[in-house]
Amino acid sequence: MDAITAFLPSAEKGYLPYYLCLVGVVAIGNALQNLATLHYTRRIYNGKFVPNHGLPAATKRFNPEDSTAILKPASATGKDAEKAKDQVTPLAARLMGTYTFLAGIIRIYASYHLEDPSLYQLGIWTHVLAGAHFTSELLVFKTINFSGPQIFPFLAAYGGTAWMVLQYGNYVQ
Repeated sequence: MDAITAFLPSAEKGYLPYYLCLVGVVAIGNALQNLATLHYTRRIYNGKFVPNHGLPAATKRFNPEDSTAILKPASATGKDAEKAKDQVTPLAARLMGTYTFLAGIIRIYASYHLEDPSLYQLGIWTHVLAGAHFTSELLVFKTINFSGPQIFPFLAAYGGTAWMVLQYGNYVQ
């Protein structure tokens, strides 16, 4: 046990360093699984999408093929349901994995240096960005539902943000 505790950050002022180290390691693990399989990513981003035929025709200034609204959520029973495509692609998984790996590294560094305002604030930002991402996917883009596997990312993002903001003065001098 002493061999393990020697590698852990100091928790003299509370459990926040352990939390950051844990979610950092989990993030790196999640990033690596994004490179190996799409299975777990599909459990989070579970939406099926179809072409959005409601976009305006192409003009000199607008190409519907370049629109971020090129796809719309498929209804489970609509006429396009059998043509619905999953938006979780190898490219999307690699991009998410890259961001998640970076967030994990920042969180681990922050867990060992919570007295450094820059690292502490970067740790907060990793949580804020994750929360904004998952919230926009839920409310704007409709690529996730709030259930089962989606609960942990929301809890980690919003719980981590709140905890770090509330404890800022306790760690940063």
